Amino acid sequence: MRVDRWREILPDRAMRILTLTLAAFLTMAATPPVPDVLKPYIKGDRFEPGDYGWMKGRFADASPEEKAQAAAIQAWIMACYASDLAEIRAELRALGITDPELNNTTIRNPLCAQVTSAPDVTYWRTFDAFQRSVEKAAPLADTYLLAVNTAKASSASRTSALHDLLAARPVAEQMLRYAMTWGDADMADAPRVSDDVRAVILSRISIIAAVEDYRNGEWLKSLIAEKGWPKQSEVGEAGAAAAWLLAQHADADPALQLRVLRAMEPLLASGEVAKDKYAYLYDRIMLKITGKQRYGTQAMCAKGKRTPQPLEDSGSVDLRRAEVGLPPLASYIAMMDTHSGSCSAQS
Repeated sequence: MRVDRWREILPDRAMRILTLTLAAFLTMAATPPVPDVLKPYIKGDRFEPGDYGWMKGRFADASPEEKAQAAAIQAWIMACYASDLAEIRAELRALGITDPELNNTTIRNPLCAQVTSAPDVTYWRTFDAFQRSVEKAAPLADTYLLAVNTAKASSASRTSALHDLLAARPVAEQMLRYAMTWGDADMADAPRVSDDVRAVILSRISIIAAVEDYRNGEWLKSLIAEKGWPKQSEVGEAGAAAAWLLAQHADADPALQLRVLRAMEPLLASGEVAKDKYAYLYDRIMLKITGKQRYGTQAMCAKGKRTPQPLEDSGSVDLRRAEVGLPPLASYIAMMDTHSGSCSAQS
């Protein structure tokens, strides 16, 4: 939630608490302590939204005490983000990136990331109205999450072979990402629900996705440290693609993505790394670090039209794409419009 949105629902005293608390937290090197109101909902490294009582202060009809608690949570989240950014900048500088831009970087701390997955309260005027949406959403979301856990368990590798471990690893995160299109695209057959109920469903799924992405990233770090980047000749194309997918989705850890990119680069010439996979990861991380991409794989909607995010050199982009086996940029954008719907249709 934006800070200016908090100004609309927090009284002056609570807003002062938020500002002063954040200022104090930003002077600390480490992530600040978890606010007391959140502690009953935390089990180890997992955040369980429970009865959502911790969200009461986000609604206009909350008591002053509840709004102060909401201010403390928001200050904690902002401090988490500031702490993560400082750590990531230090890691990237250690990798030779002197002035990383860090565009669109998400919170890396897994606990903070789970809490930020709370639904946007603009759908509801009161906490009671929000609770009615939760009652409708929770059974659907929890049933889907049970299916995710079942698929993850049933697909777990029964051997210690790296290609088997890699093949099993993305199953859960892929199912969770499919669910982000609930009622559309990959999830077109999901039960139809109102926008407010869908917001709660996606929030509950996002909480688990934050945990899954973090654990996958930590596993990938260990793999690289022990064995280096998986070669296609060793783990097959499917295994190498699975490893790349984990890196591609480690958006909260740009340093990991950069290390993966550098580990992939010397393997390109020998065919041990797929060139198109390298291109996608290059664009993903360089947009964060420099604000520009080389191959035009990352697009955005602007003025009702899908367009590539900023390019290093728009004049040579099709040549660069051809070098890694990608179609011309215009064809790629048209394909995205066909698959995801045009930007004008989404506006």
